Amino acid sequence: MPARLNHLLCFILPISTFLFLITGLHDIANAIAWTTPFWLVLLADWFSPDFKPQTNITYSQKFYDGILYALTLLQLVNIIFMLDYVSQLRWESNNDITVSLINLVAIRFLVGTSSGTSGIVVAHELIHRPQHTWQLLGRLLLCTVCYEHFVIAHKRGHHLNLGLPDDIATAKLGESFKDYWRRVYLGYLRYSWRSEQDRLALSANQRGIIHNQVFQGLLAELALLNLVIVYFGWLAAFMFLYQAIAAVRILETVNYFQHWGLENGKFGKTYGWVSHSSISRYALIGLPHHIGHHEDINKHFHEIAYSDQGPTLPYGYFVMNLWVKLSNASYQKMAMSALQNFQNTRS
Repeated sequence: MPARLNHLLCFILPISTFLFLITGLHDIANAIAWTTPFWLVLLADWFSPDFKPQTNITYSQKFYDGILYALTLLQLVNIIFMLDYVSQLRWESNNDITVSLINLVAIRFLVGTSSGTSGIVVAHELIHRPQHTWQLLGRLLLCTVCYEHFVIAHKRGHHLNLGLPDDIATAKLGESFKDYWRRVYLGYLRYSWRSEQDRLALSANQRGIIHNQVFQGLLAELALLNLVIVYFGWLAAFMFLYQAIAAVRILETVNYFQHWGLENGKFGKTYGWVSHSSISRYALIGLPHHIGHHEDINKHFHEIAYSDQGPTLPYGYFVMNLWVKLSNASYQKMAMSALQNFQNTRS
């Protein structure tokens, strides 16, 4: 595959979701068939060749920024088309009900997965950019999954307190994903709110709550939800929230295995777990090079340095995401062994 085309792997899931949405209503067989691109990506990630840093060719900044603009547009369009799709489902006959329910399941799977593996991942890239316009686009993308407060929790909480007791994003040794999810889903919101209140309290102008970024995000998300209800109905609003939760669970699964067991550096100095998967590297615009991201948060997704200075994940991010959720006990057993091996190499 030509090197430039590697970067286009990130379009597979959002474009397949877009095509599903504009070609509906689908019968049962077709609705199920439209999930095939995800399973092919998962299979490719399972057998993915190792990432080779020396083959990473750099193109113009416009090429990489164009990818971000296109992915942002796709996320926004997919959300709108999803809402319209749901509002037009038919419920008159038993067959209509069956077909509509299958389509809802497919929508949740496709849109939720695309929002989690494309929308939020792009938002993560944009909120780290210094330009105000990029940051606003990142916040807008996070509003599409009702998680705008992630900006504060991630940049002020996770990056400044990585691996320390105050970092709620670092999964503790032996912590299950179920417990982690319960801890962070609302924990991020509480942390972000307190952080903004502290910032405003220190402001010389003693600004009011309207200047609280978390409050602004909640207002934007509430306004967006009201618009969905007015223009597309209650079922569309429910599916909007459902895909948002599904997307955030993907994000937090990634956060879970990126730093699991690395609190307080008890297994050796590292910023995170290592992924060798080329598929994950390109399909998730550099997210798996997480150690390099923590080493220099100002690097753009195509510039993030690859590092193997950490315990190694046996598979790419797509496979790990399912493994963590479907068989957490076996994941923890593997992770504990990998941590001990990493510690032995450092002793």
